[in-house]
Amino acid sequence: MRKMLAAFARALAAMGLVMVMVVWEGGKLVLKTVRGVLAPRPPVAEAEAELAHEMAQPAGPKPPSPAEAWGRAALHYLMGEAPEASAALDDAARAYLDALSEDQQVALAQHDNRTVGRHLLRERLLPDLPRPMSPSEYRNIEATRAAAGAAEAHQRLVGDDAKRRHFIEVLDELLAEPMPRGL
Repeated sequence: MRKMLAAFARALAAMGLVMVMVVWEGGKLVLKTVRGVLAPRPPVAEAEAELAHEMAQPAGPKPPSPAEAWGRAALHYLMGEAPEASAALDDAARAYLDALSEDQQVALAQHDNRTVGRHLLRERLLPDLPRPMSPSEYRNIEATRAAAGAAEAHQRLVGDDAKRRHFIEVLDELLAEPMPRGL
Protein backbone atom coordinates (compact mmCIF):
# COMPACT_ATOMS: atom_id res chain seq x y z
CA MET A 1 0.00 0.00 0.00
CA ARG A 2 2.87 2.38 0.84
CA LYS A 3 4.49 1.80 -2.51
CA MET A 4 1.21 2.52 -4.25
CA LEU A 5 0.76 5.82 -2.33
CA ALA A 6 4.38 6.79 -3.01
CA ALA A 7 3.86 6.12 -6.73
CA PHE A 8 0.70 8.21 -6.65
CA ALA A 9 2.53 11.07 -4.88
CA ARG A 10 5.34 10.91 -7.46
CA ALA A 11 2.78 11.07 -10.27
CA LEU A 12 1.15 14.13 -8.72
CA ALA A 13 4.56 15.71 -8.21
CA ALA A 14 5.38 15.14 -11.86
CA MET A 15 2.19 16.99 -12.82
CA GLY A 16 3.25 19.89 -10.60
CA LEU A 17 0.23 19.74 -8.33
CA VAL A 18 1.96 18.24 -5.33
CA MET A 19 5.57 18.30 -4.18
CA VAL A 20 7.21 15.44 -2.28
CA MET A 21 9.63 16.58 0.41
CA VAL A 22 11.89 14.83 2.87
CA VAL A 23 11.08 16.03 6.38
CA TRP A 24 12.80 15.13 9.66
CA GLU A 25 9.92 14.24 11.93
CA GLY A 26 10.20 12.64 15.36
CA GLY A 27 13.75 11.44 14.76
CA LYS A 28 12.90 9.83 11.41
CA LEU A 29 13.22 10.95 7.84
CA VAL A 30 9.74 10.92 6.35
CA LEU A 31 8.49 11.67 2.87
CA LYS A 32 5.63 14.17 2.97
CA THR A 33 3.60 15.73 0.19
CA VAL A 34 3.15 19.47 0.11
CA ARG A 35 0.47 20.86 -2.13
CA GLY A 36 0.63 24.23 -3.88
CA VAL A 37 3.06 25.93 -1.51
CA LEU A 38 6.29 25.31 -3.31
CA ALA A 39 4.99 23.92 -6.57
CA PRO A 40 4.30 26.53 -9.24
CA ARG A 41 0.69 27.22 -10.04
CA PRO A 42 -0.54 26.17 -13.45
CA PRO A 43 -0.58 29.09 -15.92
CA VAL A 44 -4.33 28.69 -16.60
CA ALA A 45 -5.21 29.16 -12.95
CA GLU A 46 -2.89 32.17 -12.74
CA ALA A 47 -4.50 33.75 -15.82
CA GLU A 48 -7.98 33.12 -14.41
CA ALA A 49 -7.01 34.72 -11.10
CA GLU A 50 -5.55 37.74 -12.89
CA LEU A 51 -8.69 38.11 -15.02
CA ALA A 52 -10.92 37.91 -11.94
CA HIS A 53 -8.79 40.60 -10.27
CA GLU A 54 -9.03 42.90 -13.32
CA MET A 55 -12.79 42.38 -13.56
CA ALA A 56 -13.15 43.42 -9.92
CA GLN A 57 -11.39 46.75 -10.60
CA PRO A 58 -13.52 49.74 -11.72
CA ALA A 59 -13.37 50.41 -15.45
CA GLY A 60 -11.68 53.80 -15.61
CA PRO A 61 -11.18 56.81 -13.41
CA LYS A 62 -13.75 57.52 -10.75
CA PRO A 63 -16.00 60.44 -11.71
CA PRO A 64 -15.69 63.49 -9.44
CA SER A 65 -18.31 64.17 -6.81
CA PRO A 66 -20.88 66.91 -7.55
CA ALA A 67 -19.19 69.21 -5.04
CA GLU A 68 -15.80 68.71 -6.69
CA ALA A 69 -17.25 69.28 -10.18
CA TRP A 70 -18.97 72.50 -9.03
CA GLY A 71 -15.81 73.72 -7.32
CA ARG A 72 -13.68 73.09 -10.40
CA ALA A 73 -16.27 74.81 -12.63
CA ALA A 74 -16.49 77.80 -10.26
CA LEU A 75 -12.74 78.32 -10.25
CA HIS A 76 -12.66 78.08 -14.06
CA TYR A 77 -15.50 80.62 -14.20
CA LEU A 78 -13.64 83.02 -11.89
CA MET A 79 -10.54 82.74 -14.09
CA GLY A 80 -12.62 83.67 -17.13
CA GLU A 81 -11.96 80.45 -19.01
CA ALA A 82 -14.16 78.96 -21.74
CA PRO A 83 -17.87 78.60 -20.90
CA GLU A 84 -17.64 74.82 -21.40
CA ALA A 85 -15.34 74.61 -18.37
CA SER A 86 -18.03 76.12 -16.12
CA ALA A 87 -21.01 74.32 -17.66
CA ALA A 88 -21.74 72.50 -14.39
CA LEU A 89 -22.79 75.77 -12.70
CA ASP A 90 -26.35 77.02 -12.71
CA ASP A 91 -27.39 80.66 -13.16
CA ALA A 92 -27.66 81.23 -9.40
CA ALA A 93 -24.04 80.15 -8.86
CA ARG A 94 -22.83 82.34 -11.73
CA ALA A 95 -24.72 85.34 -10.35
CA TYR A 96 -23.24 84.67 -6.90
CA LEU A 97 -19.70 84.50 -8.29
CA ASP A 98 -20.26 87.70 -10.29
CA ALA A 99 -21.48 89.52 -7.16
CA LEU A 100 -18.36 88.67 -5.11
CA SER A 101 -15.77 91.38 -4.61
CA GLU A 102 -12.20 90.74 -5.75
CA ASP A 103 -11.09 90.02 -2.18
CA GLN A 104 -13.91 87.53 -1.74
CA GLN A 105 -13.06 85.88 -5.06
CA VAL A 106 -9.44 85.49 -3.94
CA ALA A 107 -10.59 84.07 -0.57
CA LEU A 108 -12.82 81.58 -2.37
CA ALA A 109 -10.08 80.56 -4.81
CA GLN A 110 -7.72 79.72 -1.93
CA HIS A 111 -9.82 76.64 -1.11
CA ASP A 112 -9.75 73.29 -2.89
CA ASN A 113 -12.36 72.29 -5.48
CA ARG A 114 -14.44 70.18 -3.10
CA THR A 115 -14.65 72.93 -0.45
CA VAL A 116 -15.66 75.54 -3.03
CA GLY A 117 -18.29 73.20 -4.45
CA ARG A 118 -19.71 72.40 -1.02
CA HIS A 119 -19.96 76.14 -0.32
CA LEU A 120 -21.79 76.83 -3.60
CA LEU A 121 -24.13 73.89 -3.01
CA ARG A 122 -24.79 75.27 0.50
CA GLU A 123 -23.65 72.00 2.12
CA ARG A 124 -20.91 73.64 4.20
CA LEU A 125 -20.68 77.42 4.11
CA LEU A 126 -17.36 79.23 4.39
CA PRO A 127 -17.46 81.74 7.26
CA ASP A 128 -15.64 84.60 5.51
CA LEU A 129 -17.92 84.63 2.44
CA PRO A 130 -21.58 85.56 1.90
CA ARG A 131 -24.15 82.80 1.67
CA PRO A 132 -24.90 81.68 -1.91
CA MET A 133 -28.46 81.92 -3.17
CA SER A 134 -30.48 78.80 -3.73
CA PRO A 135 -31.94 78.33 -7.22
CA SER A 136 -35.44 79.19 -5.93
CA GLU A 137 -34.19 82.40 -4.29
CA TYR A 138 -32.43 83.33 -7.53
CA ARG A 139 -35.58 82.65 -9.58
CA ASN A 140 -37.64 84.82 -7.21
CA ILE A 141 -35.16 87.71 -7.50
CA GLU A 142 -35.05 87.37 -11.29
CA ALA A 143 -38.88 87.23 -11.46
CA THR A 144 -39.10 90.39 -9.34
CA ARG A 145 -36.50 92.11 -11.53
CA ALA A 146 -38.34 91.07 -14.71
CA ALA A 147 -41.67 92.26 -13.30
CA ALA A 148 -40.15 95.65 -12.41
CA GLY A 149 -38.68 95.94 -15.91
CA ALA A 150 -42.03 95.06 -17.46
CA ALA A 151 -43.86 97.61 -15.29
CA GLU A 152 -41.36 100.33 -16.28
CA ALA A 153 -41.72 99.48 -19.96
CA HIS A 154 -45.51 99.53 -19.60
CA GLN A 155 -45.36 102.96 -17.93
CA ARG A 156 -43.25 104.29 -20.79
CA LEU A 157 -45.69 102.92 -23.33
CA VAL A 158 -48.69 104.32 -21.48
CA GLY A 159 -46.90 107.65 -21.06
CA ASP A 160 -46.00 107.76 -24.75
CA ASP A 161 -49.57 106.88 -25.68
CA ALA A 162 -50.93 109.67 -23.46
CA LYS A 163 -48.54 112.19 -25.04
CA ARG A 164 -49.56 111.06 -28.52
CA ARG A 165 -53.26 111.40 -27.67
CA HIS A 166 -52.68 114.88 -26.21
CA PHE A 167 -50.85 116.05 -29.37
CA ILE A 168 -53.63 114.66 -31.57
CA GLU A 169 -56.26 116.47 -29.50
CA VAL A 170 -54.34 119.77 -29.72
CA LEU A 171 -53.91 119.39 -33.48
CA ASP A 172 -57.59 118.52 -33.92
CA GLU A 173 -58.58 121.60 -31.94
CA LEU A 174 -56.31 123.80 -34.05
CA LEU A 175 -57.78 122.36 -37.23
CA ALA A 176 -61.31 122.78 -35.97
CA GLU A 177 -60.88 126.46 -35.15
CA PRO A 178 -61.79 128.89 -37.93
CA MET A 179 -58.92 130.62 -39.61
CA PRO A 180 -58.54 134.25 -38.64
CA ARG A 181 -59.36 136.59 -41.51
CA GLY A 182 -57.10 139.50 -41.61
CA LEU A 183 -53.88 137.87 -42.22
